[in-house]
Amino acid sequence: MKFLEKHSLPILILCLLVPLAVPYPITGYIATALMLVFIGINKKNPLLILFIYFPARPLLMELNSGLTYTGDLIILTLFISLLIERFKRNDWSISRYHFTVPFWLFCLVGSVAGLIHGVGILPILFELRALLVTFLLLYIIGELNLERKDIFRFLKVTLVFALILCLHGIVEKIFSRTVLLPHAWEMWNLSPTNRMRIYGAPGNPNVFALFLSIQLFLSFFLFQALKKNKFIVFVAAILLSGTLLLTYSRGAMIAFGFAALVFMVWTKNKSFFKYALGALGLGLLLIYYPVLFASSKVEISADVPMENLVIGSTPTSEHEHALSNRFSEMFSDKTLHQSTEWGRLYVLIKGIEIFQDHPIIGTGLATFGDSATLSFPSPIYQEYQIGERMYADNQYIQILVQTGALGFLGVLAFVILAFRKIIISGNGTFAVFTLCLMSAALIAGLFYNILEDKTFTLIFYSCLGFCLQKDIILKD
Repeated sequence: MKFLEKHSLPILILCLLVPLAVPYPITGYIATALMLVFIGINKKNPLLILFIYFPARPLLMELNSGLTYTGDLIILTLFISLLIERFKRNDWSISRYHFTVPFWLFCLVGSVAGLIHGVGILPILFELRALLVTFLLLYIIGELNLERKDIFRFLKVTLVFALILCLHGIVEKIFSRTVLLPHAWEMWNLSPTNRMRIYGAPGNPNVFALFLSIQLFLSFFLFQALKKNKFIVFVAAILLSGTLLLTYSRGAMIAFGFAALVFMVWTKNKSFFKYALGALGLGLLLIYYPVLFASSKVEISADVPMENLVIGSTPTSEHEHALSNRFSEMFSDKTLHQSTEWGRLYVLIKGIEIFQDHPIIGTGLATFGDSATLSFPSPIYQEYQIGERMYADNQYIQILVQTGALGFLGVLAFVILAFRKIIISGNGTFAVFTLCLMSAALIAGLFYNILEDKTFTLIFYSCLGFCLQKDIILKD
């Protein structure tokens, strides 16, 4: 048993890798079952494996469907096991979690409204899973006996994993999505603009960018804490920055640019400014431009199929100016026209129209541009002449439409109470970082359904859980 406990992390990583080498669903199910068994041996390592699983979940699912619900089952098993332990000892600190009640009320309002408007039980459960699975981590981490060494182990493991995802994404970019990707992903019909972007293991450039932005923050904490190997961490930050730029994700860069500004103003930390500026500048020079150059050379070689070249080919000059063009074109007449026709402005205008018809409790979960509507038909789409594959990409209008003013007030109350909880936690820089994540989420909500992004919420709710533990940064 001691051997299993000591080597549980490499064994758990192996449990993720074997189903990829033997891509049959049964191997994924067996691997998931083994990981659940390890929860009884060491709860911290299955928790850590989630930070590897969720950022790469789309790729893992594509390679082996047996891994689809691995993360969900680990979280639920961790939550139930902790609940049973605390119930037996009667020492669960319920009062610490009163601030989460408004979020549950938001989910309740959305569920009731959905049932009233004819949404089935299954779509509502599907959407509740999207909203609540990672939310449970707040309680799990709030109750685990975590120490300072656990935090730094987390920082090191996730940084190494992030670098692997960066290298994978760079290979994807250089070889025009023809290497190290599932065949189904290679065949995606992407526009020329999107084909230039790195999608990575998350299968989405915006999700990938949010993950890399968070890792840049975390790498700085590791950089400051380490006495040795600081240079290695800074080199890692350069790779993270260069890959982030290659995602061309405007929303993520704006959100975390604002979060970085909040962090610098709040902490008056000049070293962070130097670190971030140096990493981004060198990432641009040493990663971004060299990768574009290599990609343009491969595109014109015979190694890339002609259909990929025709679809994704862009003159080198356009590649070089793609990043600046992404921002300069945000408010161009063409972009605004396209957005009004079917993009974010269309969703906003249509959402306001629906909200005016259902202002109190909304139309319910699984009715407007959430993950459930991509898998189940919405009962309101025909009435409002909305296409089936519409995705809101705006958390605020989605909340207003689906849960009305009551649901929106519930989320607002949760944000305010969580802000207060973080402030009074007394966890110093870590608390400020959590507030920066919250500020990034508030900005990112203008561009994405941020509450459904399991990679972001995984980290945010985990940090919120850390803040509930008194003096965790000071523990040995």
